[in-house]
Amino acid sequence: MDRTEAVLILREILDNCEIFDGVYLSLASPKASNLLSQGYQLHIKAPIDDHAKECMRDILQKHGLALKIEDNLAIIYKPIKKKT
Repeated sequence: MDRTEAVLILREILDNCEIFDGVYLSLASPKASNLLSQGYQLHIKAPIDDHAKECMRDILQKHGLALKIEDNLAIIYKPIKKKT
């Protein structure tokens, strides 16, 4: 995703999902060698309960984005489209 899209997605999540108690946010710049995503990634480090996961997944699905959660780190990214 590009930087503008990442900021809009982050705003939508902040406005709609209750996950931000002691949160750390970062915007990871695109890397050519990244096999997971296209463009920027959003990293949100916070305690994320099931309700917050579902809220984020609903928003991300609308925008064609994916969510990966590792411990208390949510990684939001645009998946690489596989060539057929």
